[in-house]
Amino acid sequence: MASATAAPESAFPTMYRRDKTSPAIDVQSTVNGDGIDSFVSMPMGSALMPQREKPRKNDKLAPMPENRRLGYLSVAALIINKMIGTGIFSTPGTVLGGTGGSKGAALLLWLLGSVTTITGLLLYLEFGMLLPYNGGEFIYLQESYTRPKYLVGCIFAFLFIVVGNTAPNCLVFAEYIVSAFDPGSKKLDDRLLKFVALVCITLICTLHIFSRKVGIVTNNLLALYKVIFLLFLCVAGLAALGGARVGGKKDGDPYGKENLNGSFHKQTNTTPYSYAKSLLSILYAFRGWENANYVLSEVKMPKGDPTKTFKRGVFFAFALVSLLYLLANVAYFSALTVGEIEEAGVKLASTFFSKVFGNGSFTTRGLPVFVAACAFGNLIATTYAHSRVEQEIARQKIFPFSSYWARNSPYGTPVGALTFHWIFSVILILATPNRDSGDGSAYTLVTNLRAYGQAWIAAAVAIGLATLHFHNRWSEWKPLVLRTRTLVYGCVAFYVMFNLFIIAMLWYPPEKQGTINSYVTPGVSTALIGFGILYWVVFAKVTPALGYQIEDEEEELADGTRWVTYKRYKTGVAASFDRWWKSRSWSRHNETMDE
Repeated sequence: MASATAAPESAFPTMYRRDKTSPAIDVQSTVNGDGIDSFVSMPMGSALMPQREKPRKNDKLAPMPENRRLGYLSVAALIINKMIGTGIFSTPGTVLGGTGGSKGAALLLWLLGSVTTITGLLLYLEFGMLLPYNGGEFIYLQESYTRPKYLVGCIFAFLFIVVGNTAPNCLVFAEYIVSAFDPGSKKLDDRLLKFVALVCITLICTLHIFSRKVGIVTNNLLALYKVIFLLFLCVAGLAALGGARVGGKKDGDPYGKENLNGSFHKQTNTTPYSYAKSLLSILYAFRGWENANYVLSEVKMPKGDPTKTFKRGVFFAFALVSLLYLLANVAYFSALTVGEIEEAGVKLASTFFSKVFGNGSFTTRGLPVFVAACAFGNLIATTYAHSRVEQEIARQKIFPFSSYWARNSPYGTPVGALTFHWIFSVILILATPNRDSGDGSAYTLVTNLRAYGQAWIAAAVAIGLATLHFHNRWSEWKPLVLRTRTLVYGCVAFYVMFNLFIIAMLWYPPEKQGTINSYVTPGVSTALIGFGILYWVVFAKVTPALGYQIEDEEEELADGTRWVTYKRYKTGVAASFDRWWKSRSWSRHNETMDE
C-alpha cells in the first residue's frame, strides 16, 4: 500500500475522483499470463497499468475516449426510449378499471406514480454519482449488502435476467406489425408472431454487436420519433377536448368535455388489490428512468463537474415523459367514455384514434406500425443497457461460462453479454404460451411481473442507500443530490413504504378473479427470489465445498481508488479431478500420436 496523500475536493467522492491524481476508472476483463480470467477495476494512467508511451488502438486497458462517450441527449434518449414503449398505449385502461371508472382518481394515481418515480430517481442519482460504473442496481446492492457474500448478486441476477427480459416486448412488437397487415383478424397466428419476434431480437442484438455507434444513433432517432408521436396524440386529445373530430359528432355519443363530467364518480367497487394493481401498471409505464445508471462507465464526465451530463440527461428525460404521460391520459379521457376505455384493453391507442379520426387506413394499418416502432425503440434501448448489466454479472463469475459472457468483440461491444441476452430472449419467446384470450390478461401479467420484481429491487436499493454510511468503507459518505441525510431518510421511507404497499396488496384477493388468478404475479416473482437463493446456496456453499473457489482480491490505493480482481481456481476434489482428467487427455493424445 502506497503512502496516503492529501486528496483535493471534487464533485465525486474521493474514491471515484476524476482529476490528475485519480483519473477516470475503467473496468475491464483481462486474461492473466497464467490463463486465469479476471475482472479488474483500475485508474487510468496509474503506475499499476502497463507503462506505454501511447495506448495501442483497440487496447483493452485504454480508457474510452471522451468523444465516444454518451452526451446528455444520448443519455436522455436511452431513458426516453425505454420509458415510452407500449405501456402508455396500453395500461391507462387497467389503471382506470382499478379506480372503479373514476377518471379523476386515475389521474391522481398517475401523478402519484410521477412523484414516486422522481423519489426513486433521486435515490438512484445518489448511487450513480457515488458509483459511476456500468451495472446499476447490481453494483449498488453488492456495495450495500456485503454479507452473505454474493447473495444479493444471485437474487438480482435471476430477477433481472428472467423478469427484465425483452421477450414480452418482442412479442408486442410482432403483434402490432402482424395486425397492420391483417387488421380485420381477431386471432393472429401465434407461430407467425413468434417468428417475427425472433427476427426482431436477432436484428437488434446483431446491430449492437457490430456497431455501438449505429446502435446509439438509431436509439436517438427513435427517441425523437416517440416524443413527436406522443405529442401528436396529446394534441389530438386537446383538439378532442374542444370538440374537434373527423366525421363529426354522432347523436348520443359522449365526446370532449362531456366525458370529463363527474370525473371522480366511481362506477364499480374498488379494493386495495385494485389500487395496488393500478399503481403497478403505472410503475411499469414509468420503467426506464434507471436506464442511464446501467451504462455510467460510458457517460461523458466533463472536468469540473463529472456528474453534469448524467444529471441533465436524467432530469430532462423524466420531466418530458412525465408531462407527456399526464397529457396522454387527458387525451384518452376526453375522447373516450369509461366503458370504451375498459373495453379497449391493450388496444387503447387504436380505439382513441378510431374515434378521433375514423376507421380509415391510418387507424387500421398505419397506427399499429407507429406503435410497433415505439416498441422497437424500447427494445433498442433496453438491449443496449441490459447487456452492460449482464456483462457485469458475468464478470463476477456468478454463472457458468462467465469468461465467454463477459468478453468484448473487436468492435468494442459486449458480444458475450449480447449473445447471452439473445439466448434467454429466444428461450422465453418460444416458451410463451399461445394467446388464447383477447382480453389482454397475458400482457398485463407480463408487465406486472416485471414491475413487481422491480419493486423488490427498488426497495432493497433504497434501504441500502440509507444504511450505506454504516459500512466502514462509506462512513464519510455525504449525499450530493439531496444534500442532507435527513432528506435521504425521508425519500427512502416514502419510497420503501410505497413499494412495500404494492408488494403486500397484490396478495390481497380481489372480489372477482380474472382470466389469470391474482396470486400468479406475486407468486411467480417470489418464486424467482427463492430460486436465486437456492442458486446462491449451490454457487457460494456447495461448489466451494467441492473445490471450485472464487476469490476477490481488493486493494485500496493512496488516492482512494479500488483495485478489485475476481479469480476462479480449483482446490481439493475439483483440483484432483482436473489433474486426473488432464492426465487421461494427455495419455489419449500420446496413444493417437503413436498410432
